[in-house]
Amino acid sequence: MTVHASATSTKPSSSELSDAQKELDELKDQLEKAEDIVDDLKDSQSDVKGKISALNKSMTSISAKITELENMLIAKNQQIAETKEQLVDAQDVADKQYADMKLRIKYMYEYGQTSYLESFLAAENLSDFLNSAEYINQIQKYDRAKLEEYKNTVAEIEAFEMQLEEERTELETMKSDVEREKEHVASVMAQRENELAAIKADLDDAQDEADLIAAEVQAQEEVIAEIIRVLLENGGSLGEAYAGTFTWPVPDSKRVTSDFGPRPSPTAGASSNHKGIDIGAPKGSKIVAVAPGKVIISRYSSSAGYYISIDHGGGLCTVYMHCNELLADVGDVVAGGEVIAKVGSTGISTGPHLHFGVSLSGTYVSPWGYLAKP
Repeated sequence: MTVHASATSTKPSSSELSDAQKELDELKDQLEKAEDIVDDLKDSQSDVKGKISALNKSMTSISAKITELENMLIAKNQQIAETKEQLVDAQDVADKQYADMKLRIKYMYEYGQTSYLESFLAAENLSDFLNSAEYINQIQKYDRAKLEEYKNTVAEIEAFEMQLEEERTELETMKSDVEREKEHVASVMAQRENELAAIKADLDDAQDEADLIAAEVQAQEEVIAEIIRVLLENGGSLGEAYAGTFTWPVPDSKRVTSDFGPRPSPTAGASSNHKGIDIGAPKGSKIVAVAPGKVIISRYSSSAGYYISIDHGGGLCTVYMHCNELLADVGDVVAGGEVIAKVGSTGISTGPHLHFGVSLSGTYVSPWGYLAKP
């Protein structure tokens, strides 16, 4: 790059260079803080991910428990159904036995005396008669015994059915408890997912902030170093410093999206020591020189994008960064209000805008000392 500049002013002093370096150190400190916040957020993100993983394992275990209880309930309901069938069968047998016994009792009541007399007359001896009477008694005892047996069977089945019903009720209660636990875990997991999403958003914002600060560090180092190099190479700045009020650099937009100096970060604790003002404007909007002077830099930087620097005399320079198109070349003498570039989003930038900075002897100063508020 060839630079044409007259040497009628003094070179930047060592104290001015020291001030510029001090500002760079402060900006680097801001970058370190922003990077620390990024690291802290990454740790928080990892911690929450661990909690979510543990909740997922718990949810899997609970779901398995619910499935197990459901299978147990199915088996228990099957047992109850089978028991009811057994109860019906046993009751049928008991009812039939009872009916048969009633018939025998009725028969013996109606014909008992004749049967005993016939047995007595038909018996060859007393022993035969007693044997016949004993046989009748045995039948009666058998009937009573079987009736009691079936009654006991029915009672046992009814008791078993009652026990099964109690067990089923207990299983249903356990299932309800586990399902409530599952709902609780799901609720906690949803909270953790929301927390993770919030951390991720903060992390993205913090990382963007750190990247922007890093870009500003790099841009300031490159631009200031280039301005100083050009001024030193050509024996200093042009004449006396421009003393008038600067023209607004973007005629079609007065929207300041980021002011000079410390600015809040999306994440608490990090801020950027902004060395200019950002003016949001559509891509291709005109950028004009704010005062008469000579173009000393017109080039591309990986961080500042396409940018121009104009020397206004007395070590006073203006910088126009992130341009989409440069319309003035090094050595051009421009008038205040003359179009020198177009708004863009080149370099490290979050969208179309102009970063406008003012440098005095190698140190960035507030543009508001020269610009009228829009």
